[in-house]
Amino acid sequence: MGDKMSSNFELMKLLFDPKMESILQTIKTKGKTVKEIAEELNEKPSRLYYPIQKLVSTGLIQISEEKKKGNLIEKYYTSRHLFDDEEVMHVEGDLAIRNSDFLLSMILLSLNKGITMLRRDLDVESTPQELEKSRAMYTEYDASLTPSEWRQVNEEIRRIIRDRDNANNQEKTEYTFSILSYEKESKPAE
Repeated sequence: MGDKMSSNFELMKLLFDPKMESILQTIKTKGKTVKEIAEELNEKPSRLYYPIQKLVSTGLIQISEEKKKGNLIEKYYTSRHLFDDEEVMHVEGDLAIRNSDFLLSMILLSLNKGITMLRRDLDVESTPQELEKSRAMYTEYDASLTPSEWRQVNEEIRRIIRDRDNANNQEKTEYTFSILSYEKESKPAE
């Protein structure tokens, strides 16, 4: 158990380290060498070898390609497997299983932020005009869908958010959408 907690803590440190986040973002669409990553981040390559090895050891980045240049082998690193589009990070499969305690903690932390903000909005005696300025919103909706339709609806929600986020450059406020959808438990037979 201690080893798993240790690896969860290591993953948390990596995900919250600005340098690590920059590396992940730099290689999310295309595999790059340490030298290319360093150039993009205005960093010395020697300062990136250790962080990149830490990211590889946790599975957050992968070696996408190896090319022989003279006597050297150049490795190309990518985090493409974490992103289904250009903005949304997904931690799934073996990486999620190995770090499930950490991921569940991060989900609860994110949800708690939203619940706290919603509670603040609701605790104040608000006029209808003030309610229009709420900073948190909760919606729950039950739907009967096939598994394929369920996945498609989740993807459509992500696409709508992504499209709105990328639309025009007017002044905007940042919002977090924590989307959790799940199969409703069947009622036990009587």
